[in-house]
Amino acid sequence: MSSTRPPAQALLVDDDAQTTAIHLRRLIKDGYQVTTVADSASALDLAKQMQPNVIFVHLGKKGSGSTAFIVTLRAGDDTRHIPVEVLSSYYDPVLERMGLTPLSRDSF
Repeated sequence: MSSTRPPAQALLVDDDAQTTAIHLRRLIKDGYQVTTVADSASALDLAKQMQPNVIFVHLGKKGSGSTAFIVTLRAGDDTRHIPVEVLSSYYDPVLERMGLTPLSRDSF
């Protein structure tokens, strides 16, 4: 009898439809079952409700409120345990001060 593990539940937070589509295709190809959301408030509500295995946050040049979302996520007793992956080609030293370090695409 073979047991297969269900796909990991992922929450993708991105306010840009074009990059959402790109990230969504890649995450599905990588085996995730993905729920998408375009704003931080909805993302926080969904994170509390669905308790995903991982949250992917697209960080644009202006941050799109993503750093505040991550800080809020980390402050919540019911969400601080959820791993967060930041998807961006934009580097911001604030992210490193928050304990987030950049990884290449090949690292995950």
